Amino acid sequence: MRPTGGRATPIPPRARPDHGRKLLPASHGHGLMVLFTGLALVPLGLALSASFATVAPLGAVAGLALGTGLVSATRTGRGQALPTSPERMALEAAAVFVRTPEGVIRYWSPGAERLFGYTAAEAVGRVAHELLRTRFMDGGRRTAMAELMRAGRWQGEVRHRRRNGEQTTVATTWDLRDGGPEPLVVEASTEALGLKAAEEELRASEGRLRLAQEVAEIGTFEWHPGTEEQDWSPEQHALFGTSLEAEARPTVERLVALVVPEDQAPLRAALAHADETGEYEAEFRIRRRTRDGGEETRWLYGRGRRMPGRAGSRGSIVGMHVDTTARKDAEMRQTLLIREVDHRAKNALTVVQAILRLTRAPDQATYVRAVEGRVAALARAQTLLTLSGWSGADLRTLLEGELAPFLTSGGLGPTAVISGSAVMVPPVIAQPLSMAVHELATNAVKHGALSVPGGMVRIEWSVTHDAGRRLTLRWQETGGPALLAQPARCGFGSRVLQTTVQNQLGGHLAQHWLEAGLDCHIDLPLPGAAQP
Repeated sequence: MRPTGGRATPIPPRARPDHGRKLLPASHGHGLMVLFTGLALVPLGLALSASFATVAPLGAVAGLALGTGLVSATRTGRGQALPTSPERMALEAAAVFVRTPEGVIRYWSPGAERLFGYTAAEAVGRVAHELLRTRFMDGGRRTAMAELMRAGRWQGEVRHRRRNGEQTTVATTWDLRDGGPEPLVVEASTEALGLKAAEEELRASEGRLRLAQEVAEIGTFEWHPGTEEQDWSPEQHALFGTSLEAEARPTVERLVALVVPEDQAPLRAALAHADETGEYEAEFRIRRRTRDGGEETRWLYGRGRRMPGRAGSRGSIVGMHVDTTARKDAEMRQTLLIREVDHRAKNALTVVQAILRLTRAPDQATYVRAVEGRVAALARAQTLLTLSGWSGADLRTLLEGELAPFLTSGGLGPTAVISGSAVMVPPVIAQPLSMAVHELATNAVKHGALSVPGGMVRIEWSVTHDAGRRLTLRWQETGGPALLAQPARCGFGSRVLQTTVQNQLGGHLAQHWLEAGLDCHIDLPLPGAAQP
């Protein structure tokens, strides 16, 4: 617009500048009307080093303010030219000032005040490179001005000093506006140190993200809309056992082909659902090559979501896959353990039920003691197996636990001597064997060596491998009451011993009723090859 008799009238079309880099000042009396048209600051930083890449948003702000409309004000003498309201809002965020090619400042934005510390009143009319004590990185001011006058633009890094004396390095762009009576230069700046620090932090953050993905084995992918093609991260290729260099570009069909046949149909359904709704979720198994040339099965879980696209178009589906094999294995082990615990609990209840039904005693008190002892033997074996995660029970610990309730402390009562190599007995043997030893100890307390102070029980065992792995255990009593003959009646304890060793464990039982005491031999197969 051009002032006419105190009113602003539009510039006729023929009088408007014919290119996008003109700044046309027009004077009327003592006032100045400044017109910025087509000032494109958006490319700020695009041709510079990495530190200038982030300056583009600043150029966009300044370009919006200075390149699409009027920045108009009345300037008297050397006063600050104040932009009008939509442009002023944009310039609040930008360190922009306007100067002559010689450096005399004509306009000083609020952003420049914040960056350099000088107010507009202090800056306007001063020579910019003198006010800011500017130092140029390469070639000096003369080279920068030569490039500006030749190309109409210069970009680079310079060092300024703030009002408080602090030095700051800025990424700056100069744009020449030479369409009016007075050529002007629009200079927009942002702190390069801040940009570089932000870029370094961004690179570090990306590095941390990539490291986290590698450690957690998280692969990422992007599925392009309307196509079968996908982009995979290196971690995604590692998950599926494919090569980023050797393999063709990943596609939906290539992804499905890597999945085990029985999981392909559910994966196809999940992918079709994702294409329709933008939400992807699937869990499946793959077969992938190992480093030694073999193959392994892995469980993978995937999630993804469609990103916003341009107006009227669908965006890409971005997602991830993670290896869930360890979790699946843990779930399987837990399921098996639950079934095993259920099975063992039923067996234990069956044994307890048999104890209650078959135990005989002359009175209630004796009955209670007998039942409690047998159930306690079962519980001790259960505890040992629980402590080992049901991997087995140490034979010495099992025997000591069964004999402890029958021995007195202080060395005044009967004694027991236990000797043998370290052996872990499998769970299938531990509980029945503890019941058998309990019956032997109970009989020794009632009728044998553990019934008198000088009695002794010696327990020895060994493991042989002649016809499979077998456990041979000997129970020998001495120092007890003399035995005149084998007992005429077979009580509940003897029936438990015989049934446990011969029927339940598939072993052999031999009992010799000697005058010195009972000499019992037990021979059992050891399934599972449990190790100490």
